[in-house]
Amino acid sequence: MEGGSYKMRFPGLYGQWTGHDLADHGPGLGSFRPEFYEGLRREDEPAVWRLIEEKYLLGYGDFLRVEHEWTAEGLWRIPFPGSVKMGGFRSPVDYGMPAPLVARIRAWQANLDTRDPSEDPDDDESFDYEASDAEGLEVAKQVKLFLGDNHYVEYWPFREISIRGGEAVELEVPKFITDLTR
Repeated sequence: MEGGSYKMRFPGLYGQWTGHDLADHGPGLGSFRPEFYEGLRREDEPAVWRLIEEKYLLGYGDFLRVEHEWTAEGLWRIPFPGSVKMGGFRSPVDYGMPAPLVARIRAWQANLDTRDPSEDPDDDESFDYEASDAEGLEVAKQVKLFLGDNHYVEYWPFREISIRGGEAVELEVPKFITDLTR
């Protein structure tokens, strides 16, 4: 990611990324950085943003996260991979998804809606979070297979769902980033 002069193409999103996703408010208020950005030095931020711009923002037409939210339908627009901020929710119908996939997404959401929101997930023994997470990941893979390569899809932040050999697989956070955050 070195070399030459690089002209940032999405300065507004960069400002959101550094001001929100990488927010470090000092020792008294702590850091709100996602886990995969812990340890990222300020001087390395432009190189990571360049990766985000070149590999993702210029490479995909839309960015989605499959995530639960009460009474929603499980699809959320995000401005870039791993974003802390989520945009508006999207219905699978908006994308013309087939009825069986729409039903699967809605069933996964409905199952999560059965939880008691007042319960601490660590104390809520009546809900199988592991099975729900596995189903959510499978839903995300099916969404990716349906939408294809023009859409970035993730279930866990910045762990892209990609199509390899006709199958959807979840990738790790890019090595370039993990190497910088060690």
